[in-house]
Amino acid sequence: MSNKAKQLEKIKVDILKQKICPQLADGATQLVFGDGNPEAEIVFIGEAPGKNEDEQGLPFVGAAGRFLNEMLKTIGLKRGDVYITNIVKYRPPGNRDPYPDEKSAFLPFLRRQLEVIKPKIVV
Repeated sequence: MSNKAKQLEKIKVDILKQKICPQLADGATQLVFGDGNPEAEIVFIGEAPGKNEDEQGLPFVGAAGRFLNEMLKTIGLKRGDVYITNIVKYRPPGNRDPYPDEKSAFLPFLRRQLEVIKPKIVV
């Protein structure tokens, strides 16, 4: 495991230890932290996981993920070339939009992810 991968794993563990947004965690199947290349030059950030993401534990695996994969393919990239995450790391109930306080609670962890990866482009 690379140093960046270890640092990202530590951030994931910190979210769990600190019980960030316990009300969201209680209603979710699992934490959806991030996926892809820790050395990526491009990071894609979504708002929050949906049903498919919650079930699989990976960001952007539903319809939006298939669309993203196709878009990456058109520019000669694949999922393994980029890093994908969300602001909020648990699926909100009923796929509702995350509340501002939920986004605020997760923002420091997203910033830490970006500090570790050091991408050239954030989408």
